[in-house]
Amino acid sequence: MKKPIDKISIVFGYILIILGIVFPFVQGIEKEYTVFGAWFTSLFNHDFLAFWQHNFASGTQAMVGSGLLLLLIIFSFAEAVGLTFDYRNMLLPKMKNVSLFFLMIGVAYLQFFQVNIALLFVPGLAFIEFMLSRYLDGKPERDREYAETKAAKLTMKEDKKERLDFKGTYPKLLKKIIRKNWLFYRQDSVILVVGNLVSYTSVVLLLVFYRSFSVLHNQESIFNKTGLLRIFIESGGILGLLLLIFLTYVTGVYLSFRTTNNGLWILLGIRRKTYLWMLIREYLLNISLAVVFGTFLLLPIVRVDWLVFVIAILIQLMFSVLTLAFHQEQILRLLQFKHKESVDVRKGNVKYPIIWLSVGIVSLVITFLWFSRRKSSETYFIFAPLAIGLLGIVYGGAALGQQLLKHSHSYYEQFLNFTDFFYQFRKSVSLVVLLILLQVFCMGILIPRIITYQMTEEATIFPYTIMAKVKAEDVLQLKKISEEQNAEMNIFPMLPITSVDGDPEPEMYGTQRPVMIIQGQHVGISEDTYQLLRKKIGMNEQPLHLAKGFWHVVYQQTISIQAQPIDWDPGSSLPRLRIGQPLEEYDTANVDNLFPIRQIQSEERSILTGMFQRGLQENLIVLSNKDFQQAVKEQPNFARQLVLIRTADEETMVKELAFLSEKYADERRWDESIQPFYARGQRKQNVVTENKLEMMVLIFLVIISQLLCFSLLLNKYVSEKNVWTDRQNLLGLLGIRERDRRKLVNRQLRLFLLLPIVLAVGTSMGFIFTMFGLRFFNQVERQEFWSHFLSAIIGYIFIWYCGYRWCGNQIIKWVI
Repeated sequence: MKKPIDKISIVFGYILIILGIVFPFVQGIEKEYTVFGAWFTSLFNHDFLAFWQHNFASGTQAMVGSGLLLLLIIFSFAEAVGLTFDYRNMLLPKMKNVSLFFLMIGVAYLQFFQVNIALLFVPGLAFIEFMLSRYLDGKPERDREYAETKAAKLTMKEDKKERLDFKGTYPKLLKKIIRKNWLFYRQDSVILVVGNLVSYTSVVLLLVFYRSFSVLHNQESIFNKTGLLRIFIESGGILGLLLLIFLTYVTGVYLSFRTTNNGLWILLGIRRKTYLWMLIREYLLNISLAVVFGTFLLLPIVRVDWLVFVIAILIQLMFSVLTLAFHQEQILRLLQFKHKESVDVRKGNVKYPIIWLSVGIVSLVITFLWFSRRKSSETYFIFAPLAIGLLGIVYGGAALGQQLLKHSHSYYEQFLNFTDFFYQFRKSVSLVVLLILLQVFCMGILIPRIITYQMTEEATIFPYTIMAKVKAEDVLQLKKISEEQNAEMNIFPMLPITSVDGDPEPEMYGTQRPVMIIQGQHVGISEDTYQLLRKKIGMNEQPLHLAKGFWHVVYQQTISIQAQPIDWDPGSSLPRLRIGQPLEEYDTANVDNLFPIRQIQSEERSILTGMFQRGLQENLIVLSNKDFQQAVKEQPNFARQLVLIRTADEETMVKELAFLSEKYADERRWDESIQPFYARGQRKQNVVTENKLEMMVLIFLVIISQLLCFSLLLNKYVSEKNVWTDRQNLLGLLGIRERDRRKLVNRQLRLFLLLPIVLAVGTSMGFIFTMFGLRFFNQVERQEFWSHFLSAIIGYIFIWYCGYRWCGNQIIKWVI
């Protein structure tokens, strides 16, 4: 007799094959096709791709979407036929589920399914069958767990009646014992107090800097997408996530300490409610100590209103509640006076280590290819494939090393050194991967950013007091103002150049390509102007030898910011640039003519007029002299003048040029962040304060990452204390001397120091060398970077070694 789950798969498999053969769901330009009919027609057509492109509005999307439908129907039907004749193939259900997974992604993103709404009926039926199968497949296990839970509750009630819920009142001596016990085990509370102190002070300092920077910045720079708001969201989110993970491990270690010391309360027969209140009171007391000590520690340093401290306390309280929620199971065991159930120790038996290594290598290649792509580089999303890559390399490499060691002559000599990787393989590998990720985060991402911010020279960010882009009719008035203010003014011809997309935020495509808002705005100049601008700031000439139709891009930003692409258009690998102002409306089907794809002959990072918009816009685009003159001749209405002014009285000059903001106010409707003129004072203040905020957050992230590493190690040692003790006792009974046992412990611990550091340094080098290319480092900058980096890494590894050594000394005290 077939199971209900098999009957469901059979019924749905036959229904899907009938829908795929009989019903014409696929809407073409001239006629409708069934799923099988469309594919049979295309396969017998003399030009396979031409059939899909000419007969369907969505082109290749129709081929991909209908192909996913075809695979789902075929796998479902094949499984149904097999189950009909009591034949089971383990591969078919997996292939069916994979097809359904990619089909659901296609439904969300492919225009083909938006045009053919009726097609959603097929994946809808498959999804219903998937959910029913999952429900029926897990129902016996859920019923069994429910019965076990019910029996456990009955046992708990009986236990409560017998021991945990006795009637009567506690003697005064018990309260004294509770206080004495907390004081006796006060060292166990130190880690919780210190962890919350670090978290609380980090939150307070972050809020203080936010408030101080928001006062220094103008409102516009805070809320545009290139100013403080982006830093607030990114830095605050990453710091909050790391603090939450850090506190989770710290709380776990604290609860492990409390678990080992709860035997006294069992003997005293304490009520469960009393014990719970005692734990909560101790937990809140430790957090309160951290908050009070942190507040008095910070009061002499920062002077702000009490609202900052109130907000920080609320945030810290939220973190504390969340970390307790993550340890529900451990708290319940504490309340029931039960230790964690021991898990059978089994040898690591990893199959196919070569496949694991291959997957890891491929994932690392994907990571670095993704990182080297300028539109998506230096983002934290790259840690997803990086984690998979490191897991594959460490998992496969450790398994391969384990197999090689088994067949080597030194197996018995080295066996004890690799006990963790023999009997706690998955746990040890997971710990190593986490440590490597945190080390790469520090050495490959955070520390290089800190160094580049240190290398930023504020004097070179804005070489001119005022930079303006005006029409020719305004030049005489500007000259008159400059003469009155005894200012030095330089005028150069320019053309506004606009990219189809100037916003790094992803665009959501619907049935048609949207008009990109915000469009990127840049400054177009001739090669002669480019050489003059270099000469004006003391740089040597650099002949470009631009060919006809080829352009050169000067990314105007400091070394601390990557060279942003001049066009963020996700549908093009080359920039779409037009000579002229942005367009509010245009026929998106004619984008190739309105925003032609340009050829970029060369690129560089250099500040010739000033850094604005953190490198996203206002870059310089250099055309050959002939191309520039021809563009001005063909489109004279687009011609502008680039005005660069140096003056000692910036404030007065800004007031005199205020009329430009009013005159060109209408042009800001495309992008509020683009100004007709920029003043050095406010912009420099914005950049400097943003850099300080970034530096502060990066330093916080490095500290929290290091503390998290130490928490991971300490949590491992505390949770495995009994295992380490039993192992050392056994070696002592075998007659191994204490000196040799100490050496053995050190060798076992050294794996968790050296392996993460070596792999993290190697991986970090890949990120750093890629960063050199993304930010266009020159030879001098590379030498300066390496001098700073080597000093920072030596200090970082020394701190890591000290933390590891402290953890090692603690475990030696416990077990020997």
